[in-house]
Amino acid sequence: MKEVFYFLFFFSITFLLLYSKGEKKEEIEIQNVIKYIKKYALFAVEEMEKFGIPASIKLGQGILESSVGNSSLAKATNNHFGIKCGKNWIGDVYYHDDDLPKECFRKYNSVRESFEDHSKFLQKPRYSELFLLKKKDYQGWAIGLKKAGYATSSNYDDRLIYQIEKYFLWKLDQETSQGIEKRLDKYLMTIMNPRSSIFDSFFYKIFLFFIKLRIK
Repeated sequence: MKEVFYFLFFFSITFLLLYSKGEKKEEIEIQNVIKYIKKYALFAVEEMEKFGIPASIKLGQGILESSVGNSSLAKATNNHFGIKCGKNWIGDVYYHDDDLPKECFRKYNSVRESFEDHSKFLQKPRYSELFLLKKKDYQGWAIGLKKAGYATSSNYDDRLIYQIEKYFLWKLDQETSQGIEKRLDKYLMTIMNPRSSIFDSFFYKIFLFFIKLRIK
């Protein structure tokens, strides 16, 4: 009986230590995402109003492609969408190792320019079918971006949908740019407190675990 007790005791201690480490890592990740959304949600919603690209897609891609603005490419170029130079680009350039060594990427004077150019980039004919989708159909947009070859990752659509659903970015597809700064704090509370107790958090993590299985 003692052996069972000691086993359960040490198992519980080990679980709590590992769990707390995971909590700290996730907390840092959430704080980085919150900062990113605070800075750039307005840009995403404004571009949605101009071009019809869901704000959730734009922010989701920005978070994914730039590692919440912390990737070396994003810091050096303000390029938050991993857009390469292409044949017709006449702006500043930056060479960065990606799928191949020293690939040419677009360089911008500001992150806003990156958000604006992303909208223009998606006006290419190969993305035209996306604009037939409903503005709130972020899943259709994610699948369409992958199908059109936006990224080389074979599970790009699943990874993008995961970001959108984990951080409730789809809620921003219902927004308007006018006065959005005043409403952002309420939205960000959803990200900061998606579960109210350690018990809920445990099962929330199980839920995320099964979502992650989809994207592996």
